[in-house]
Amino acid sequence: MSWYVLVEANKSWSGDQTWELVEKVPVEGGRDAALARAEEMSRTYTRGVDREKSGRVVFRTSPTSWLVEETKSHWYENASSPTTLSDHMRICVAELVMTREAVPADPPKKGWRRR
Repeated sequence: MSWYVLVEANKSWSGDQTWELVEKVPVEGGRDAALARAEEMSRTYTRGVDREKSGRVVFRTSPTSWLVEETKSHWYENASSPTTLSDHMRICVAELVMTREAVPADPPKKGWRRR
């Protein structure tokens, strides 16, 4: 059995909210080690934000999952006050149960062009 900590980040593109798997962290030592690593990551993992300057709210949503809200303050030019920006992450423990490599794509056929 292989255990992982998975990190999903909330992405927003033109108002569409989606989640994207951004990190797969293999953990040695079984489920308990993965749970400890995931809990630690829920308190410390950051995506390009200065941890010392960002805010953080951590919710345990199940025995193996956490929802993290990371906030930062930003002052836009010509603004009268700072704006608070937030990002969300889901961190969970998962057991790898199957893996299969993708079959390499065939090269395009000669004479075929995209229009």
